[in-house]
Amino acid sequence: MSQAVSAVRRRGRPSSTNGAETGGGEVQSLDRAIALLEVLAQSDGLTLSELARSAELPTSTVHRLLTTLERRGLAGHDPATGYWMVGVGLFRVGSAYLRIRKLPEISRALLRELSHGVNETVNLSLIDGPHLICVAQVESHAAVRAFFRIGGDLPIHASGGGKAILAAMNPEARRAWLGDDQLQRFTEHTHVSRRALQADLAEIAGRGYSIDDEEHTPGMRCVAAAVLDEWREPVGAISISAPTVRMPPERIADLGARVREAAARLTLRYSGR
Repeated sequence: MSQAVSAVRRRGRPSSTNGAETGGGEVQSLDRAIALLEVLAQSDGLTLSELARSAELPTSTVHRLLTTLERRGLAGHDPATGYWMVGVGLFRVGSAYLRIRKLPEISRALLRELSHGVNETVNLSLIDGPHLICVAQVESHAAVRAFFRIGGDLPIHASGGGKAILAAMNPEARRAWLGDDQLQRFTEHTHVSRRALQADLAEIAGRGYSIDDEEHTPGMRCVAAAVLDEWREPVGAISISAPTVRMPPERIADLGARVREAAARLTLRYSGR
């Protein structure tokens, strides 16, 4: 008696492949069309010959693909200048992603990867009024580790994530968030004046990550970097937190570079930039 073997496949995927899926003409045309759209998206308009050179494709092939994209509203053509550009239909397609994107969900795998790479607690935080809210976390497996409750809040001026977000804001927005000149003190290291905090924020902007040196909790340090949206506005921050004994000054530069790179990757996933 023969035993039926059922292939396990991911939901939404076909059970088998055909020639088109392994490099056939339809997939090649689709790949070329997407490449054209990517080139157009990086310019304010290109002629047919310029686009063909950029895409390294024959002019006749590019024109055929462009007319198909134009018919679908994904590309546009200005007869007066001869320029081709992205079409409004592409905006409608892209806007669908804006409706469904959720930063905590997009960040999950990246936070896990970062935490495993440094063996420390990694957090994703969003700003809410004068507070920083932890919305996602991957804990370290070390016996002594940093811990912040999901949904818990920290002051933006005395937290790594809060300072990273403040440093990425435009000056007007930053002034609105900070409020009064006198800031609340939590430890002897807390910045309690705007002038001191502004000097720290300038350094953060220069190196691309913030440092919370026991400014909220004695015995704990943190490095963080801001995550930006498509308008280059901060929407959140990734942070690495650890006891000071495991985050000595000589380790901060390495962890800072790692969190800065992770925030840049998450920015790309979230905003496409």
